[in-house]
Amino acid sequence: ARFERAFGDVGLTYAAKAFWCVSLAELIAGTRWLVDVVSEGERAVAAAGGIGPSRQVVHGNVKTDRELEAAIADGVHRLVVDGTDEMRRLVAVAAGRPVDVLLRLNVDVAADTHPKIRTTGAAAQFGMTVEQADDALAQVVDGITVRGVHVHIGSQLRQPRLHAEALTAIGHFVEGRRDRFSEVYDLDVGGGFPVAYLRSDVVPPIEAFADAILEACSEFPNARLIVEPGRSVVANAGVSLYSVVSRKEANPPFLAVDGGLSDNPRPSMYGAGYEMVLANAPTDPHDSPFRVVGRHCETGDQLGEALLPSGAAAGDLLVMAATGAYGFSMSSRYNLLPRRPVVFVADGEFEVVVPGETLDDLVR
Repeated sequence: ARFERAFGDVGLTYAAKAFWCVSLAELIAGTRWLVDVVSEGERAVAAAGGIGPSRQVVHGNVKTDRELEAAIADGVHRLVVDGTDEMRRLVAVAAGRPVDVLLRLNVDVAADTHPKIRTTGAAAQFGMTVEQADDALAQVVDGITVRGVHVHIGSQLRQPRLHAEALTAIGHFVEGRRDRFSEVYDLDVGGGFPVAYLRSDVVPPIEAFADAILEACSEFPNARLIVEPGRSVVANAGVSLYSVVSRKEANPPFLAVDGGLSDNPRPSMYGAGYEMVLANAPTDPHDSPFRVVGRHCETGDQLGEALLPSGAAAGDLLVMAATGAYGFSMSSRYNLLPRRPVVFVADGEFEVVVPGETLDDLVR
């Protein structure tokens, strides 16, 4: 709702990779949002939740011929072409059948974020240079309609002007090739809007990004704006609950919990930080440093440092905040730990929307 108020009548598209399950798809099905999907699995969950192909934007830098065939046969809303080789294969698979596409450009905007979540520039495997995009346009045949251009420069971007710069770049690309695009064309500026993970994090409100992007888009009167938030919709909506299994004295002490790397790999992969509190002692002073670690056979299985009550010990319930994005969606069965359930909570009621896995599930 906040995105709708900020952006108005634009193509709001939820990036399913941040967090996706059938129950969330059912919620989004009741809105005007589209959904950005990058795999057969994400498409299947969308369909199970009532979001059909006409509301799906099929994305991803690797699409197999089978995935291209399915997207074309189903008539998806948009298919984002990531490279010249993919365009060649798309032409062959489509064989004259209609498909609406966007070209993903790699616009070298200096995105100030972690290198592993920067998706533009010479080191990124996503999208095409201007020259490569021109080669892709030259391959277009009847049936393939190029509806616009897509760009996504990274995640956790704290400067609204970066989105404006990216949109301006792709807008000028289209305007310089108007004969190759439909009269009204899409400018998809992706997502990457930041969220606060720590109390000390200061991030601009989504309204600041909307203002910058809408102002940049006003330069192109024939453009239809698309934005693709994911993390910024769900990250702060989710928390992870852990039981403290043991305390080991050190400087500072270790608290070992009944999870870790398999349910949230982001601290190990990106050094991501999170706020943590003890749910069973929320009003006690949280002023003593601890190292919170997981139960996996990896030195890197550390969920982070936290200030907690000095008496924190086995049996306590630890809450890690802001795990709604890229926790469940990146979870694994490492060490053959069953995946955890997902519970939706509102107004004092709760519902298990994804049951936790059992040992029988693992054996099967």
